[in-house]
Amino acid sequence: MDEFRLTIEIGKPSYAQYNTVREAIPRSLWNAVRNHVHERSGHMCEICGKHDPDNLHAHEVWDYDEEAFLLILKEIQSLCKSCHDLKHFHHAVLRIKDRKVRDRVMRKLKRHFMRVNDCTEKEFTRHYYNQLAKSEVEPDARSMEDLLEMNALRERQAFLMRQQWRFVVADQVPFADEIRSQLES
Repeated sequence: MDEFRLTIEIGKPSYAQYNTVREAIPRSLWNAVRNHVHERSGHMCEICGKHDPDNLHAHEVWDYDEEAFLLILKEIQSLCKSCHDLKHFHHAVLRIKDRKVRDRVMRKLKRHFMRVNDCTEKEFTRHYYNQLAKSEVEPDARSMEDLLEMNALRERQAFLMRQQWRFVVADQVPFADEIRSQLES
């Protein structure tokens, strides 16, 4: 299966970590955005369709322009806890210290992923490892070419970390004008 409705996102680029619109605007505006997103979705998860008015999360969908140093908020989705935890898989799982609890949560999330995407455990595993390969996690064995490429990537990341990044908010984001106004002040 090539296209999944629910995908795992291992992590944001290092320069975008801890840069969120949610943290950059007043809590009252974020609450209005979140409530609007949940109402727009009929208080249902936009990925799996679960109706759960009390436990929905607002998930920010990002794009990045590394040439212009822009963090682009494309949309905000209303997601159930399981779909949101899968979007932030490593954050959701690695923050659990108790190994038995962590393993139980991982099995639960894997079952949710397989049910939503109507896929096999093998397809889940392939997707997970493909996403992991795209992340900054390094395999043990590297060729000289790989090491040179990794060094160039690290230098690029260090350069990007030093830049002054700006938020861009897409028009379809609820309260986009109000968010832009807050970000400019």
